[in-house]
Amino acid sequence: MGTQDTLLSIGNHFNVSRTTVMNIVNRLLYFTLRLKKMYIKFPKTERDFEYVAEGFKKYPGVAGAIDGTHIFVTVKKEQQDSYIDRYRRHSINLMVICDASKMLTYAFVGFPGSAHDSRVFQNSLLYQEIEQHGPNSIFLDDQKYHIIGDSAFPLKTWLMTPYKGNNLTVSQKYHNYCLSAERVVVEHTIGTIKGRWRRLQYINTYHICKSIEIATAACVLHNFCLLNNDIWAEQAVHDRWDVNNGDTEPFAGRIKRDRIKNMLHQQHQQHDMLQY
Repeated sequence: MGTQDTLLSIGNHFNVSRTTVMNIVNRLLYFTLRLKKMYIKFPKTERDFEYVAEGFKKYPGVAGAIDGTHIFVTVKKEQQDSYIDRYRRHSINLMVICDASKMLTYAFVGFPGSAHDSRVFQNSLLYQEIEQHGPNSIFLDDQKYHIIGDSAFPLKTWLMTPYKGNNLTVSQKYHNYCLSAERVVVEHTIGTIKGRWRRLQYINTYHICKSIEIATAACVLHNFCLLNNDIWAEQAVHDRWDVNNGDTEPFAGRIKRDRIKNMLHQQHQQHDMLQY
């Protein structure tokens, strides 16, 4: 998981057969994946949401930061067209949500790299749960809590994104600054995962299901290491998703974002007056 070595080279290093290495890897994946729900958990209670929100100092009510990345994989010939991404390589998508300490609270892996970012998000179990049962089924109160993302994601009452355009007001620019300052943690988290588990930089297996298992296991192991104070400082380059999804922003989402913008602007003005 931490190297780009092949099964054959690992077997040669430990003087065991390639089949033995494969069996050990499969056992590791099997037991690690069984721990996913234990180690990757979205906030459930009001206390959980308050704890996560306290970690984000510049933006109120944040229940996590969301972003996605591509995992380059080997694909069977008959599937290759579906998995060609904008880099002209074959990949699957990894979409994650994390808190301010880089702990993953959600991971969605496996959608073809050719899919648009908004389509990947809309096919995630989190999005579908909210669409079917309403945002409060996940966020308790979507007027109080939300996740934050960049412009690749649609604005919702439970998902705050930056204002778009070049002619933004001072308060809108400050809102975008505060949101960006908090959202950057998810980029660092993805960079850390790819830096530590270098297998994710290219998964050389012809079975997409196996690639999904490996990427998911890396997310579980990432949280396991953080919980055991095993910190990894080195980061890989994080390829950002597209920054414009072209979606029409819903009225309810704009109202909530404007309310947060005005609150942030007022706090900023009060701080400047106190400094003066």
